Amino acid sequence: MTTAKQPNLIASAAIFSAVMLLLSGCAATGGSNVHADDAKAEAVAFLKDTMQHEQDVAWPPVPTPVATRCSDGDDGVRFQYFVSVDTDADSQKIASTLQSYWTSRGLEVKPSQEDFGKYGVMYSATARADRMPWGSYEISSTGINLYVDSQCADGNVSDYE
Repeated sequence: MTTAKQPNLIASAAIFSAVMLLLSGCAATGGSNVHADDAKAEAVAFLKDTMQHEQDVAWPPVPTPVATRCSDGDDGVRFQYFVSVDTDADSQKIASTLQSYWTSRGLEVKPSQEDFGKYGVMYSATARADRMPWGSYEISSTGINLYVDSQCADGNVSDYE
């Protein structure tokens, strides 16, 4: 595997995931308004639990979130956390473990994989549930991109710029 092609594969996967998250929209809040601080706290707890569940990876600290507009047409803000880590851990095992873990937490997980030939297999998944943070990942033989999105919350993106 050439090192010049690996970053392109990871970058392409990251862009693909971000587009998937934007197109998937915001989960229904069922008429209840979530306070932004509560939404962030739930998302951070979900992110930390997910990272602690996979202990074979040297995870970085929790990053500062990016505020995005909820895409369901309603006013609101969503907070996205992105963690990227280089690792040579068994990508198929990590993908399977995270999928099982998120399913046990009540999320609907939609996994996929794509074989890039000599560059290896890219495992990805989205995990969704109403009134919960969402997760997604891309895992290759060289690293992991992990995303966690909070619920849509009261507020405006401009409040967090």
